[in-house]
Amino acid sequence: MMTHNELWLTYHQASRCNKPATTQLVELEFQNEKLTDLEDVLEHLFRQGFVEAQHRSLSYWENHGGKRLNPSDALEELLTEGAGKCPQSALRLVIADCPPHVWFSYVYTHKNVTPAVTQRVKFCHAQEAKLEIIAHLTNHIFRNGYLPARYRTVVTWKGTCGRKIEEHEKLDALLTAGEGLSETSPLRLIIGKTRSCQFS
Repeated sequence: MMTHNELWLTYHQASRCNKPATTQLVELEFQNEKLTDLEDVLEHLFRQGFVEAQHRSLSYWENHGGKRLNPSDALEELLTEGAGKCPQSALRLVIADCPPHVWFSYVYTHKNVTPAVTQRVKFCHAQEAKLEIIAHLTNHIFRNGYLPARYRTVVTWKGTCGRKIEEHEKLDALLTAGEGLSETSPLRLIIGKTRSCQFS
């Protein structure tokens, strides 16, 4: 018989990684229906509209320490162990609604023997509030000194298959298309040769 009637949870949404997690107290009996396991809670949250239905396949549970939990884990057992009993031990509902990072490689056109170096930028560790378009990623690279400022006028972007990518293109659209998702399919930052002017 269930003795606990409330569960604390926090929402950890990948697209909001730079913002604090939201905490919620969920009543475990709703309209004469008892929620008995984590899957019941998840279904309840989606039915109530607290999380958009399109994110259902991207959502999973973790305990407060980040260990993945099974959807069939019984609430009574979790609460008896102290998980979800208070805001400090709230269960984490992770919603992976966007990739957590983008991969790109540096390609120098004027250095024949230099191998392309690949780098990952984690969205939640970026200085900017959000990296939304390619121009933001370019600015992030130069702002952090990954490339010398003299190269700013000679860089362009290409996709994995060689298509030119414009600075105004949205990163989420590129990631959705599979560009920059992994080390093996990175975006390509093409770095041309800088010219020095000689005045007589």
